[in-house]
Amino acid sequence: MGVLGAVVAIVHRDVLLDIRRRVEAGSMLVFSVSAGLLSAYVMRSAAGVNAAATSIALTLVLVFLAVFGSLSSFVREADRGTLDGLRLAPIGAEAVFMAKFIYSMAVILLQTLVFLASMGFFAQIGSVLRLVVLLLALVSSMYLAAVSSFTSAILVFSEARAVLMPVMVLVLVLPYIQSAAPSIVAALAGSPVSLLEVGWLAAAALLFAGLTVWLSRYVLEEV
Repeated sequence: MGVLGAVVAIVHRDVLLDIRRRVEAGSMLVFSVSAGLLSAYVMRSAAGVNAAATSIALTLVLVFLAVFGSLSSFVREADRGTLDGLRLAPIGAEAVFMAKFIYSMAVILLQTLVFLASMGFFAQIGSVLRLVVLLLALVSSMYLAAVSSFTSAILVFSEARAVLMPVMVLVLVLPYIQSAAPSIVAALAGSPVSLLEVGWLAAAALLFAGLTVWLSRYVLEEV
């Protein structure tokens, strides 16, 4: 089985497992919709801070999803006792990590879009679904998926992971948030955001994702 086939097989397996875990998947959807509804309520109650309130809410949702992705990535494999099987499979550690990264990115992006759609609907703000906002959501999901997968791989057997995981996610996410926040605020406020800004953020996300994929060969050999 080639690298691409292995990645597809692992992602397909994770999709089937999550479909069977309807309660967990439904809870995540309820969280995203509820977060959008609450954010819309705050925005409608405090006129003039729509963009700031939305960007703060979006940041909190993304960080939460990154932490959840960490818990449901390699940690879930370790808890099920299937991590050793993945590590001993005739595929590289990078392929395993890439599969987890792709699936985490898809889940984070889906939940982010649900959050934005919910908030835009209840707050009656169409700017949250502008193309530039969707691009920023995609780029942010890519970066956060790399953070969550890498954190999960590092802390998979740590007894203190319940404490360390959110802290590590926050430390790794903060530099990106500081860089992306101005663009996110401007996009959500309906102001123009240049493709160059989005491009720089995309480059940073791709660079970090590539770094975590490269480091995964060493991390997964140790866990």
